[in-house]
Amino acid sequence: MKILVVMLLALVPTASRNVLWVLEGTSCDLPWQAALFKGDKFICGGTLVARNWVLTAAHCHVPGVLHTRPGPSSPHPNADASGSSFISVRLGGRGPKEPGGSEQRRLSSKVISHPRYDPATKDSDLMLVKLLLPVHINERVKPLPLATHCPVPGKTCQISGWGSTTSPEVNFPEDLHCAKVTIVPEEQCQRTYPGSITANMVCAGEHSSRADSCQGDSGGPLVCDGRLQGIVSWGPGICGDPQKPGVYVNICKYIVPF
Repeated sequence: MKILVVMLLALVPTASRNVLWVLEGTSCDLPWQAALFKGDKFICGGTLVARNWVLTAAHCHVPGVLHTRPGPSSPHPNADASGSSFISVRLGGRGPKEPGGSEQRRLSSKVISHPRYDPATKDSDLMLVKLLLPVHINERVKPLPLATHCPVPGKTCQISGWGSTTSPEVNFPEDLHCAKVTIVPEEQCQRTYPGSITANMVCAGEHSSRADSCQGDSGGPLVCDGRLQGIVSWGPGICGDPQKPGVYVNICKYIVPF
């Protein structure tokens, strides 16, 4: 059995560029896609990984901020790892502005940022959100399995989110958008962002199109072979450059035998 190291933290008591949209994407429905809010403000995407857990990016946990995928030279804002949270989560709806009759809303009881999260290097940009009540599993709301191995360069995967569909100007769609991207070899990723790529990151983009995550997609999933392979973390200030892929948390680096 394999689990995320960060999930083990849930068993331990805790002490008392703006969000990105998918460029070159099409409208889609994904039962694991979560929308995170602070009050009535949409802040980030996320992925349902269990009935009462959502996995997202640690840089999403800043009050009152709609998170942009930061650039390679800009640090993430500090995430609050204290366990306090006012994050609410919505799943199964059409989008942040159109909930629909199938939407399930949950308050969070706890947020757990990865203990090695570094806002300066953007390393370990992971955060778990524990839901106060488990969701009801149905066709519109269901968890996504975690990756069991690291992605192979050249693999076609899917990104999704409610981020901007254009860049540098921003246009936010009403519904969820999906796009296909390709896993970039580590050496190429290192050449594109020298000194900025850690062993816990993976790049994905598309040479033949502008498919990319963008403003509004932070914390959302990178899905390969029906499993959660990555989390939208950072990228260039202008999205959709075929020569500058998006950078994702590499989930396989946080999975250990149990």
